[in-house]
Amino acid sequence: MKKLLLLFMSLGFLVFLFSCTTELPEDSIIGELPLFSGLSDVTSYVGQSFDPRFGITAIDFEDGDLTDQINIIGLENVPLSEGILTATGVFTLSYIIIDSDMNSVTSIISLTVLESTAMNECDVEREGYVLTWCDDFSGTGSRLNARGVDLDKWGFQVGTGSQYGLTNWGNNEQQFYRSENARVTMGQLVIEAKKEIFSGMQYTSSRLFTQNTFSQTYGRFEALIRLPRGEGLWPAFWLMPKNSVYGGWANSGEIDIMEARGRLPGEVTSALHFGGSWPNNQYTSRRYTFQNGQTIEEDHLYAVEWDETEIRFYVNDILYHTLRQWSSTGYDYPAPFDQPFYIIMNLAVGGTFDGNRLPPASLFDNPVEMVVSYVRVYQRVANEVS
Repeated sequence: MKKLLLLFMSLGFLVFLFSCTTELPEDSIIGELPLFSGLSDVTSYVGQSFDPRFGITAIDFEDGDLTDQINIIGLENVPLSEGILTATGVFTLSYIIIDSDMNSVTSIISLTVLESTAMNECDVEREGYVLTWCDDFSGTGSRLNARGVDLDKWGFQVGTGSQYGLTNWGNNEQQFYRSENARVTMGQLVIEAKKEIFSGMQYTSSRLFTQNTFSQTYGRFEALIRLPRGEGLWPAFWLMPKNSVYGGWANSGEIDIMEARGRLPGEVTSALHFGGSWPNNQYTSRRYTFQNGQTIEEDHLYAVEWDETEIRFYVNDILYHTLRQWSSTGYDYPAPFDQPFYIIMNLAVGGTFDGNRLPPASLFDNPVEMVVSYVRVYQRVANEVS
């Protein structure tokens, strides 16, 4: 096994490396070149936190994980004070790694820092609606947790569902939900699924909800989301009743704005659950197929518009599913969808939604992430907010 270098590298040697690129002459390469993961150009904002090493890895087939050995050139020019960006500008960062065969790889990214006013995605308008709730994941707020999630807007549902009287969340899901698997970085919420043993489960992930911070009856709920591809992954953006006034699931309803099967990256689904309490529940679902080779791995806007007697589902503002009929056993229409509902965002592993499939171990060689750019809720101007 080769010994790791870089621990005692001189400044002069680093200056020499700055001119290196990944395009080495073939006859100068010994073994396999190290590979960077997680590097891309970054746009951030004054007042936002920035960690130049966050999410960046370097792997070599012979030396293994070299992440701790990455050197970064150009940080001295970035306006950082205690991890917070303090001024605008465009900055170049060079990430450098050398393996024990002296193979060097350099990857260069651009960091663009904009005025903080440009970061406020919540300053938006939609005709016929008024904005009632939003999170643009700016990294600001008076109650941020250690990973930047705004606790004035979100809570975490932790565990396997047992505290709610459910076993594996009622769907044979195989993850343990933890708050540590969600973070806000570079203006986005990242929910990461990991293959790791925790409290008897083989995977961990995160599930955020707004039951204690926000709920609304009727309106438009939307989120711009990028989803991970891979067998056994089940990401979702959905609504549940704040108070189950009509009884247990699904007598009080459920609105699934977006669900995806990671092994089928060309489609997503929406669904409405209603009727009686399980096992006398009913549901209706519809699939949306992306066009022109698009997949869930790209940013897409998922939305529902919910009125008293009609519920409409959209992808990128394309209407593909409209419902006007539903029921709640023992109650008059439009129950159960006449009560306040709250938001849930989660990334599940396994579960009945896709036949209890599990991911191959190799899927986790790279980060498995659900990335949310913003969540917005609107109310029709004619209606009152619940």
